[in-house]
Amino acid sequence: MKKVKTVKRRKFKYRILLYVFLVFIGYEVSYNVIMNFKLANTNEDFIKGLLADSNYHMLYERKANNLLNKMFSYVFDINEPVSILENTFHFKANKTENTGYVSNPKIDETSSKIETPPLVYIYNSHQSESYKGDVLKPYNIKPGVMMASYILEDRLEKSDINTLVLEDNLIDYMNLNNMNHASSYKASREFITKVITANPSLELIIDLHRDSISKEKSTVVINNKSCAKIIFVVGNEYDSYQNNLDLTNKLNNMIKEKYPSLTRGVLVKGGNNSNGVYNQDLSPKMTLIEIGSDTNTIDEVLNTIELLSPIIAEYVSGA
Repeated sequence: MKKVKTVKRRKFKYRILLYVFLVFIGYEVSYNVIMNFKLANTNEDFIKGLLADSNYHMLYERKANNLLNKMFSYVFDINEPVSILENTFHFKANKTENTGYVSNPKIDETSSKIETPPLVYIYNSHQSESYKGDVLKPYNIKPGVMMASYILEDRLEKSDINTLVLEDNLIDYMNLNNMNHASSYKASREFITKVITANPSLELIIDLHRDSISKEKSTVVINNKSCAKIIFVVGNEYDSYQNNLDLTNKLNNMIKEKYPSLTRGVLVKGGNNSNGVYNQDLSPKMTLIEIGSDTNTIDEVLNTIELLSPIIAEYVSGA
């Protein structure tokens, strides 16, 4: 009888230990999922997530299987079983450090393989340039050129044009390096030089801005929609500027063929009170586009991008 009681006690202790262990595992897993789960991992995803609840319905599509995949990915990586230890028991495995520069590669979620190289790169030398309206005021966000860049990227991606957008905060970079607004192009040059070098496949590099003119001059109605007019800017104070001017003229002419009133033309700038280069000496495939003005709303900018993106996709595809 004593032996039977002893065995039962041992079994009871093992069960208690097992229950405690399972509760601990459940707690750790739940904690990691809740604390690490994010619906948006980048500025781009966050902006698109916000716009999804407004009239920009075409920008963001959230699928249930992606949601489940994301939840499980925070618990463990199927391709790396050691991640179970890392995420659950805070164990850190030694991994080979990759010191190579990777410029925001596009990853296929199902195959985990890098897709075809990017063809378009979009950045904003003046990231603080904003548009009119308080549509995102509850989120403490002012619609601006960075948002326009993400929208343009999304529309190009839907046309099968792989696109990169600079997400680094140039304003913080300038503040840390005691640079004023006049040094904006110098600051952006530090970032775009690396991207251009790392991505020789690029066919078009766009520095996206907005103008500061009246509403009457910056707006046009096309297909019963209010659109923000665009203008191209090319500097002429570098030896190879004619190459950039030829590219820009071609794009502008393609726009004029379909929507003559959408573009305000190509402005060649140089001399006093002008940058004259705009970093366009870095690549003959670079141009500067100003979409609308501070008097335009993000809705009008979106309407413009809806017209502009297929033309850019056509140009890049034929480049």
